[in-house]
Amino acid sequence: MQFYLDTNIFYHAYCPVEKGSIIDWLFENLSTEIQGVTCEWAVVEMFRALKKQVNLGIIKEKDANLVLDFFLVEIGQMVQDDKIQLKPVVFKSIIAARELIFTYNLYAADAIHGTTAIQSNVDAFITTDSDFKYDLGSIPIINPLETNFKEKMKLLFQKK
Repeated sequence: MQFYLDTNIFYHAYCPVEKGSIIDWLFENLSTEIQGVTCEWAVVEMFRALKKQVNLGIIKEKDANLVLDFFLVEIGQMVQDDKIQLKPVVFKSIIAARELIFTYNLYAADAIHGTTAIQSNVDAFITTDSDFKYDLGSIPIINPLETNFKEKMKLLFQKK
C-alpha cells in the first residue's frame, strides 16, 4: 500500500511551531508494506516553509536550518529503509500537471504533487491543503486534521 504525502505533512511533522501528533502516528506506521510517496519538490517547499517562519519572526534562522538538516537526514533514512519513495519531478509530470490545473483549479506546485501521486498509483493522497477539494480521480484526498483520520487510514491499511 502506498499513500502520497503532501509537503504540509512533513511541515506539520518537523516544524517546531506545529502540533504534529497525528502526523507522528502516520510516520510511525510507515513500513515497506505501508509506504509514503512524495516528490523532490516537497523538499524545496520545506525550505521555503521554514524560511517563511523565519521571515515572520516565529523561529530563528539557525533553528530553521537545524530543522531542515534533521528533516533531510530523516527523509534520507526513510528512503533508504524503503518507507518512503522520493520521486523525481520529471517533464512528464510537468506536462500532466496542466490537466489538473485546468480540471481542479490547482496551483502549479499542488498539480505537480497530484500528477506524481497519480503516476505513482497511490491508494490515497494525504494533505492538510484545502485547495484539494476533490479526489484525484480514484485517489481519495484524506486530511489528517479531520477527526476521523485514523479510522480512514486504518481502513486503508486493512485493504492491503
